[in-house]
Amino acid sequence: MSDDLEARAAEAVSWMKSQSRTASAEIYLSRTRSRSLARRDGARDGVELAESLGAGVRVVEDGRVGFASAGGADPATLRGLWRRAVEQLPHAETQAGRALPAPAADAADAAFEAALWDETLFSRPWDALETRLVEAEAAASAKGRARALRSEIGESRGEVVVANTLGLLARARAGSVTVSVSSAAEDGGETQVGEGCREARRFEAVDAAAAGAEAARRALATIGGRRARAGRRAVVLEPWVAVEFLELLAELLSAEEVQGGRSLLAGRLGKRIASPLVTLRDDPRRPGGPASASFDDEGVPTRDKALVEAGVLRALLHDSATAAREGAASNGCGYRDGWSGLPGPGPSNLFLAPGTLSRDALLAGTKDGLLVLEVLGTHMIDPVSGEFSVGVSGLQIENGALGRPFKGAMLAGNLLDLLARVDAVADDLVFHGSFGAPTLRVSALDVA
Repeated sequence: MSDDLEARAAEAVSWMKSQSRTASAEIYLSRTRSRSLARRDGARDGVELAESLGAGVRVVEDGRVGFASAGGADPATLRGLWRRAVEQLPHAETQAGRALPAPAADAADAAFEAALWDETLFSRPWDALETRLVEAEAAASAKGRARALRSEIGESRGEVVVANTLGLLARARAGSVTVSVSSAAEDGGETQVGEGCREARRFEAVDAAAAGAEAARRALATIGGRRARAGRRAVVLEPWVAVEFLELLAELLSAEEVQGGRSLLAGRLGKRIASPLVTLRDDPRRPGGPASASFDDEGVPTRDKALVEAGVLRALLHDSATAAREGAASNGCGYRDGWSGLPGPGPSNLFLAPGTLSRDALLAGTKDGLLVLEVLGTHMIDPVSGEFSVGVSGLQIENGALGRPFKGAMLAGNLLDLLARVDAVADDLVFHGSFGAPTLRVSALDVA
């Protein structure tokens, strides 16, 4: 990490502290760099390279908050942001207990930090990146039964410094590599498209071939699919699909959504909301995890926590603002979309804990059901009632074996009922982005 950002933050915080005895101030500095290469129909489609440096300044006084942001991080810009944030304070609402986080002891873990950084990123020529995409496309072709449509590889890395006038100083750096592929399968005039993606912290660790193979498998799976038999049936969600439901649950687990009455989990803390087989963990200390970090975007040390433990709702995602409303401390879940926004409650590496069954054993134990490979419409699920009706496609399960493909089916039900009916969880945990899930089975859902 560059010492430059830390020095800029220290100088700015010192100046801000000298300007007011009653207002506390925080500075968030972020520098990012990214590059990507794409291919389409077997030929290079373009390259992109981007860099950004920006700052956000938050000022808190008597429970009121002011905030301003801008690109750049020179002293004049940072002082101007502080002035703009202070000007907002008389017009802001007062929130009892609202304050910036104080410094907290947290032992540095050199091995953990090292796992998030690859010094070789951005050192390879563009041709080396393209070679990885060729590997992905070869796997996406599935021995001629499918063809790669488009592939993309991206490298990114960044550094962040969070400091405030209470003495807090947190700094980190991280990088990542992502490969994504889309593949098409055709049969008798029918075309199906599948996607695959893999991400890693280090260039050599990203499995490009696995991304391509996943794209081909998903494209081929539902070729020739017909409507599934309607009725009350067991439903098996593969990891990709389970993650889509997990992304929705992440929103409902936000303390901000719960406090605002926009989540069906309001009033359920300490109560059973799912099957005993369901444990959801948010682990920002997962070695090499896609969203791993020693501290959140307010500088609060992070920690592994069970949000749902054996089906019981144990905790919500809190930042300093939502925690203050409950007279508590943040649990290190304050994250920003970037330097231009305020932090809000969010997950890091959120995953459904794997079970002990193999995927094959889970399928073999399913006599009549559906293996869902694609779901459409999860964004339409009502966050307050939990009612849903989503489109799905995949493979029939007949007497414990995968059967003919289906598409155009609808699943209807309630999200809490779905969680309560989970009766089998496999051991094949897979992360897609910062969300992870294994294959799981729901004992019965309405299929139309």
